[in-house]
Formats: sequence, structure tokens, C-alpha cells
Amino acid sequence: MDLRKMMIWSALMLGLTATAVWSAYHHEGEQDAAQFLLAFPEKAGTKLDHCALCHTGGSYRDDRKNRVVVLGSCQWCHYAYGYDASGNVVDTLNPYGKDYFLAGRDAAAITAIDAADSDGDGHRNVDEIAANRFPGNAADDPSKQPAPARVYTRAQLQALGAHTQFLLMNTSRSGDFYAQYTGTPVKTLLDDAGIQDAATGITVFAPDGWSQYHPLEETENSAEGDVFYHVYGDMAGEDYQYPPATYYYDTEADTTANPDTGWCDYRAASAEGRAPGAAIAVTGGLKAILAYQREGAPLTAGVLNDENKLDGEGPFRLVVPQKTVGPPDQSSKSDDQGVTWPYDHRLDHNAGSCSRSATIIRVEPLPEGTTDIDILEAGWNYVDQEMIVVYGAIDNPNTDDRGDVIPDTGVSSSSGGCFLGALLSW
Repeated sequence: MDLRKMMIWSALMLGLTATAVWSAYHHEGEQDAAQFLLAFPEKAGTKLDHCALCHTGGSYRDDRKNRVVVLGSCQWCHYAYGYDASGNVVDTLNPYGKDYFLAGRDAAAITAIDAADSDGDGHRNVDEIAANRFPGNAADDPSKQPAPARVYTRAQLQALGAHTQFLLMNTSRSGDFYAQYTGTPVKTLLDDAGIQDAATGITVFAPDGWSQYHPLEETENSAEGDVFYHVYGDMAGEDYQYPPATYYYDTEADTTANPDTGWCDYRAASAEGRAPGAAIAVTGGLKAILAYQREGAPLTAGVLNDENKLDGEGPFRLVVPQKTVGPPDQSSKSDDQGVTWPYDHRLDHNAGSCSRSATIIRVEPLPEGTTDIDILEAGWNYVDQEMIVVYGAIDNPNTDDRGDVIPDTGVSSSSGGCFLGALLSW
């Protein structure tokens, strides 16, 4: 069997857990994280317990904007390999991932390549792993310091100014709905954190291991139909705005009128009195926001259910409007597509890019000489404490030179010098 077929079920490598108090999201068919943790069980819950251990990010050229769009490992795998597995998964592997496969793709293979320097940065794989550095990324080695970071509480986000918008959340499978969200515009948040001129986008992480990339500026959708939702929408001085939305209603789609066959939830109080086909007026326009309220109430905190899937969406959700305004279409899982709005993969299913229970925002790219923070790029304690960390290409951190959180955020500093250790001691 060739490399592409052998790796088909590990397109996104996410971690397993060795503790009862923390659990990681398992990508469908994932089998390689367990092999890594057999060799290095102490790395469960660190940043190495993630798909980025073996998979790499990538980029493509947006000719309309005359710029290169950079994607993280999760989005690059979806882009290059595809949801339909039509691409070559080998294109998503970093040097460590390739060495691991060629050595046998099991726990013994991890040990067999310990002494190698897969990424050619002058450090053995085993030394990089010991230091919680990616052995397949030459830009991440034991000489790097944690990137500057800023922790925000709910109160601090609210103090930055609120934006409220009513919009369609169009899903592919789980049911569409209209809702009104309130939160902080992402641009306002990044400006407060001191986003650097060199920044190109953000990657948003949830505690179940999910991550989603957003370029700062609008880009063309890819030929494969992937949609990348930008940060700077409807902001003064920018050359692109998220378009005004239209309210689409049809009795056939209404889950209240047709509880067995409907697919769109119109029950939100903010939807009352709206006329089908009417323009949706939003003061200040539609924006990418970090939401903390839905219909005026705090978002329900995210938890892992019995199927190890994320339920809930709070305390914070990254909410992006549709780039191409369209109606709520039937679920892709439904056998009944002879309806007013049948499922159409070409429509704008923005809800899938609205990361639920967002705990961390990484501003890309990391500054020279810095590395990722030492966690699974997400933290359940952030959900419990209603906090989010913004790190990477920012100039206004509230961490000291060891990477510990400064106490004025309301969080105790870690005495051990481990970045955000007090927050993330599961």
C-alpha cells in the first residue's frame, strides 16, 4: 500500500489522554497519536499532543489580492488533501511525520528516530520533544522563547466595547439557525493586544483540539470551494466589508412548523417580526466578532459529551458572517433534497468556521525567536474561568519575561516558570 493510502486515516493527528481530568478530540480514524504517547506518555496534553506534530501548514497564492495566504496544519490538510480525500496526504506531512511513517508508523518508529534531526535545525528529535518543541518544524527549537501573550477575562473583553449582530448560522449537517450575537470585534481585540504590522492572520483554537485559520483581509475562495473568513470586515479604512444579509424564511424549512422535516431554527427572539426577503439591518455592519452573548444571555459553556464531542459554544465563540449571502439549505445528511432549499456544497456554510468555545487566538506568524506556548493549543480551564489568551505577533503582552501571567489579569503567576502553568494545571 502506498504512503497516501497508508496515511488516509491520519490526515489530522490529534491527541489522546492519559488522565481522567482532560480529554482530547479524536479525529475520525486517528491512530497515530496513541503511538506517540506510548513512546512519550508524559507529553499527553502538551502542544506536541496535536496534529501539528506530524502535519505541516501550507500556503497558496491569492492572485486577486496579489498575496500569499498562509494556512495552519488543520486547514492546510483540508485544503491540500480535501474533505473527499482527493488530494495527496503526503503533501500535508512535515519532515518528522515522514520519518515516522518510513520508520514503521508505530511506537517503535517514534523511538527509532529519536536520534535523528528530522527538521535539520541542529537539535535531535528526542531533545526537541523533551523541550516541548516540534521536531518537524525547523522554526521551533529549544533555543526559542514562548511568544508574547495577553490574557483577557470576560470583563476585559466587554470593556473594549460591544458589537451586536443578527445573522444566519448556516451549517452543513447539524441544522441552521438565526441568532443575535454580542461580542468584541476581533479587530478591536487585536488592536488592543498590539497586533504587529507583520501579522497575516489568526488561528483560533478550541479545547477539543479544533483549530480554524482566518486571514486578516478578504481572500478569494479556493477552487476547491474552501472559504476563508477574514478578520477585517466592515471596518473603517478597509477595502472589503462583509455584505449586508437578507432574512430567508420558508415554512418548509421551519423546525417549529415542521419538527420532523424542517432544518432551520427560527425561534430566536431576535427573529420575531422579520419579513421573508427583508434586509437585515445591523448597526455598524456585520463583523468578525468574539461573541460572549447569544440573545442577550451568556453563551453556554462548552463541555465534552459522552461521545467525546463538544457541546455548547461558550464562554466565547468566534462568529463570522456569510461572505456570500444565501438561504439556509437542507442538511447534507438528509435523504429528502426535493425541498425549497436543498443542500448545496457551493453555498456559504459559515457556521462551520465559527469556532465554539474558543480559548486561544494565535496571531500569525510567530515573531522571530519565539515558539508556541506549552499547551495543547487550547485549555479547558479557560472555559471554566471565562478567559481567552491572544499570543504571537503582538506588542502588548501582559506576561513577564518568563512567560508567566502577570497578576493584574486576576490570574496567579506560575511559580515554576511554565507558561500559563497556573491556569493549565489539569
